[in-house]
Amino acid sequence: MRSVRRSQEPSILLEIRSTHTEWDEISPTERIQLRQALSRDFMGICAYCDAECAPSRERSRSAWAETIDHFRPRARFPHLTFDWLNLIYACERCNKAKADQWPESADFVNSVLAAYERFTPVSEYVSPNALDGQLQASHFFDFDVETGEIVPADDVSDMDWSVALRTIRDIDLNDSTLGENDPNHLFNRRMGWLDQLIAKLEAVDDFDALMNLMHAFTQPDQPFSEFVSAYFSRLMSGPPPSGGTPAR
Repeated sequence: MRSVRRSQEPSILLEIRSTHTEWDEISPTERIQLRQALSRDFMGICAYCDAECAPSRERSRSAWAETIDHFRPRARFPHLTFDWLNLIYACERCNKAKADQWPESADFVNSVLAAYERFTPVSEYVSPNALDGQLQASHFFDFDVETGEIVPADDVSDMDWSVALRTIRDIDLNDSTLGENDPNHLFNRRMGWLDQLIAKLEAVDDFDALMNLMHAFTQPDQPFSEFVSAYFSRLMSGPPPSGGTPAR
């Protein structure tokens, strides 16, 4: 998950807001235009899991179809239904996993997570929007580069650690519902993508070309760029650590 600096509200959203009062009134054509505007902001990458989203024309054939998520669910925050910064580009998997959940409305989850010594109840998820004065998403997360799992960062406050844990848990960013050998499992997808990149790197002899490739693979328009950045960081600093903070 990463923070994205958002563009100004697009004209299509202004038109939608001027002619509709309910989200379900939006036409298929308007939805496509709105998804395209969001895709430009998020560069075709899901704001939550960092996977590449299938574009509109392929939506019916992919579980990773591009969708529009309401960061603060419209069922709980109806006044933000047409708020540009509340509209997030997300794959269908993450959108369905997040659904209408919001941390402050699920006390039973807080009671379950109380088993973690560091956990404290929270009222927000990590935001994928890069806003002035707000911590970047990368502050909250780390990766176990041996397994591909996303975990809360260790070197943050207990509150930030808890926000990260709730975000990972509620959006199921480690695909706990899938079997560990399922190729669609998010941490298997992260490791599979990393294997492809390593193969490309091993085929390069020139140091400058190698560094350019590493730089290219960590750009925000690339799938799983935060995970790849974590791997390269460990590679530069020594052997990757074993294990990670439980987050499933």
